[in-house]
Amino acid sequence: MANERTAPRSRFGEWLFQIFGPPTVSGAIQGHSPEARAAWKRRVEQERAARRAKNA
Repeated sequence: MANERTAPRSRFGEWLFQIFGPPTVSGAIQGHSPEARAAWKRRVEQERAARRAKNA
């Protein structure tokens, strides 16, 4: 019976952590610097090129 009480609380805690916890995205480009903007544009262009190559 103890597990039944702790399991929902644990899942609720995990849910709260996913919403309010630290960001855990791998490979994210963060920031508003010119370098970050340029890196974002390069990444978008690479994705577009990959889609064009896939569809060609």
